[in-house]
Amino acid sequence: MSDLMEKVYQAFDPGPLGGDADLDKLYVDLDDVRGRADVVNRLANKIRLSDTPTCQVLAGHKGSGKSTELRRLQRQLETATKRYFVVFCDSDEDIDRNDVDFLEVLIAIMRQTSIHLREEAGIKLKPGYFRDRWERIWNLLGSKVELDSVELEAGFATISTTVKASPDARLRLRELIENDTGNWLHAANDLIGDAVLKLKKKGYHGLVVLVDDLDKIVLRPHHKAGCSTGEYLFVHREAQLSAFGCHTVYTMPLALAYSPLEATIAGLYGGQVPIVPMVKINEPPPKGGDCVAGLEKCREIVRRRLESAGTNVGDVFDSAETLDMLIRFTGGQPTELMYFAREALITSFPITAEAVGRPVRERRKAYARQLRAEHWPIINEVRKSGRFTRTEQTDEAIRDLLDSRAVLQYANDGEWYAVNPVIESEPSSPT
Repeated sequence: MSDLMEKVYQAFDPGPLGGDADLDKLYVDLDDVRGRADVVNRLANKIRLSDTPTCQVLAGHKGSGKSTELRRLQRQLETATKRYFVVFCDSDEDIDRNDVDFLEVLIAIMRQTSIHLREEAGIKLKPGYFRDRWERIWNLLGSKVELDSVELEAGFATISTTVKASPDARLRLRELIENDTGNWLHAANDLIGDAVLKLKKKGYHGLVVLVDDLDKIVLRPHHKAGCSTGEYLFVHREAQLSAFGCHTVYTMPLALAYSPLEATIAGLYGGQVPIVPMVKINEPPPKGGDCVAGLEKCREIVRRRLESAGTNVGDVFDSAETLDMLIRFTGGQPTELMYFAREALITSFPITAEAVGRPVRERRKAYARQLRAEHWPIINEVRKSGRFTRTEQTDEAIRDLLDSRAVLQYANDGEWYAVNPVIESEPSSPT
């Protein structure tokens, strides 16, 4: 294996762009080919213009680039004249995607906020009102931490590790705290209020917490509430999610934004749910065909990645046509572009059309296993018209298709949809 091949593989990292160096070198502005959603400015302006803490949500397909847009929001808020201290909270560090409730969100926010404040602003939070509640929790979980001698996050880290690893401990802790949620929020806001005062003395206008990866929670029936886990968290628990004494932004599953609760959710979170759509690489039906501007933006993404590895398209792909083939199969999904490139690379270097075909076939087989009979009429309708008909009978199937990215959402020329190109060559029925 050559050093160049290793560098190229690493350059196609499907994870979100991280720090300022990555954003400066690798970020490609896709707004023109996403329908000018202007998500970052909209989120930032609501924060800047409000005189009270705001709570917003951001939706979009998995892999559409939400995390990278949140990083851009972070940099914009941190570097403006009216600057904020921004905590990027990676909820996956503290939360099991298969089973999420407000308790785990609170733990993630408080643990990661306390770490960022200590490491980046020199602000060390004290346990405060939480000290009165630790003893019952330690007895319940069978562990003990002396909070007088360690940072606040040590207590939260102990709880987080335990509840993420043990569903039984998670349920016991929820039962203990369920009737005490108001006091937990009061304790959290006591610490947040103290942090905001200290941040203002250091020249910050306020505190913003960006909670990423909640869009990836597994949507399934809630064990008690009689609704989906996503609805339970973002609708039934909205009063708690929006109760922190600082600005918050949560990523939310796209399927919720296209459910019968759409208007309710919009009303709860500021009047509209910003959505990060896919990159338009095809024209909508019935016209069809390539979108030249979108294809060129995706080529630019690849060029920048390869430049960071010290190489170019001509050395990594056997032809420009192979690169375009890879791009077309992604349907305009930035993360899928990285994944397909990596998978093709481990098959052939330079990358050939045959190598691109391997991950495409794997994705196609995966969809063949997932898709059910009720999905195919919707897929066929989207393929022909770029639309789907929502009824009480089709609503759940539509949300399944959006959540699995079998159907992709675009916002250019009005809102429209396309079948994932990986499925496009499948038969029009499961026969």
